[in-house]
Amino acid sequence: MRPIAWRSPGPSGLRPRLWPIRVIKPAKYDDQAGPPIQWGPLLIAYAARHGASRSLYRIFNAAEYRFYRSNVAPPDPSDTPFATNSTLAFTPSDTFADGTWYLSVSYFNGVLDSGFLPLGPQGQTYRRLVIASGVDAPQPPSPPTAYTLEVRAGGVIRVVAYYSSVSDGTNKANQWGISYTTNGSTPAVNSAGVLVLMAGGPFDILSYDLPAQADGTTVKVQIQTIRSADTAYSDPITPLVATAVATGPAGVPQAGTWPGVVTDGE
Repeated sequence: MRPIAWRSPGPSGLRPRLWPIRVIKPAKYDDQAGPPIQWGPLLIAYAARHGASRSLYRIFNAAEYRFYRSNVAPPDPSDTPFATNSTLAFTPSDTFADGTWYLSVSYFNGVLDSGFLPLGPQGQTYRRLVIASGVDAPQPPSPPTAYTLEVRAGGVIRVVAYYSSVSDGTNKANQWGISYTTNGSTPAVNSAGVLVLMAGGPFDILSYDLPAQADGTTVKVQIQTIRSADTAYSDPITPLVATAVATGPAGVPQAGTWPGVVTDGE
């Protein structure tokens, strides 16, 4: 077998290389075996425009942090980053107008994106900024950590929530704010109709009964924490929904005991 030199057409700026190619022919030919096997010429492809080839020919882009922002709601992963940088800390050249902004950051390792990283005081995937007269205002308090609605007797809906101020430091809340509707509409945000003072410790539990409603009334509730010094509201939660029950003399039956005796059926 005789080596045949083949010149591979590499991209501009790369010197072509010579690769030996062999033509192999079986010693014996028959009709069932088919025609002689012929290999080559072999062309070598180059990965030149997207970084170096590494390991099993995987192509990596440059690693970077990606920065997202929105003045409407927390950013969505499908949004386009407004800035990128290879390292942290990073100060973008972009300015922020007065208003409320939400910032998120992800890390791209050259192949995969991490998704939004935890930035908020309680692990939220965004950081909320309030810009007033070109100055960054104090951070709002964190929203309640846990919350629920309890359906009580006589058409009463009880609002129960839990708040930890440990991660908020000097930005902690000192009030609960509740807004609710009974006509099916969405309750207001940043405009609480009911204010409840917190006890002031590192943890606080809210347990508040809304006014009794007619049987079958749909009650929607928004719960926020508030720092009264500058009327700073936490980010709103997804409104909670419950249906009031007021049937019978006492509405929802309560658990209790029966002092009688269970017989064998006599």
